[in-house]
Amino acid sequence: MKKLVVFVEGQTEQLFIERFITEIVGANGIVIKKRKLTGGSRSKPQWVRLWTSASGPGRDYFILIIDCTGYTRVNSDIRDNYDSLVSEGYSAIIGIRDVYPEFNHVDISKLRLGLNYRLKTRPVQVVFVLGVMEIETWFICEHTHFGRVDSKLTVTRIKGSLGFDPSVDDIQLRPIPSNDLDAIYQLVGQQYQKDYGSMQVLLNRLDYTSLYCHVRNRLPDLGALIESIDTFLTP
Repeated sequence: MKKLVVFVEGQTEQLFIERFITEIVGANGIVIKKRKLTGGSRSKPQWVRLWTSASGPGRDYFILIIDCTGYTRVNSDIRDNYDSLVSEGYSAIIGIRDVYPEFNHVDISKLRLGLNYRLKTRPVQVVFVLGVMEIETWFICEHTHFGRVDSKLTVTRIKGSLGFDPSVDDIQLRPIPSNDLDAIYQLVGQQYQKDYGSMQVLLNRLDYTSLYCHVRNRLPDLGALIESIDTFLTP
């Protein structure tokens, strides 16, 4: 069984990755496990089991998605657990975190270099994926979902009210995409909220085929994530 581990900064990313893989690949042949890594500076880190999909014969791939509970911990948690993961047979490791609020757009290249600091590259090369400036950029660029929030939430209305076009503009240049997403929803009296239930509603509205086939061409990091998952799933 091939094994992939994805370290993410929080619940939003964990739920999205789980749903994205399930929608694009399907549940057959894959076991997905979600964990949260707690503790840290003053206490020993602990793995908290959150959920595991059904397992059984014919499952060729195992994917572990770890919520590091903070953007600053993605790199260090990968570094601290690298050797044990390799010894357990993981052949692919991905780290996902936002740029904001720790870094500005001009600091992205410095962030990318820093993520690889003191990190082993053999036998497994870690792939880091950034939400530029936040993962909410991906949700905004999948602009077709706004019509499933409210039929009145058109691209024309968003552009006229907020001054940017989510279908063509480079949303990576927006300083705080989560604020933009909330502003879009507020045009029809709704809010963008990050609790578990609200995130499930948002994930139900996204078009994953659009993300996989089209949005990836606008967002290099999303493209890198998809390429890494595709490579892992190649027999």
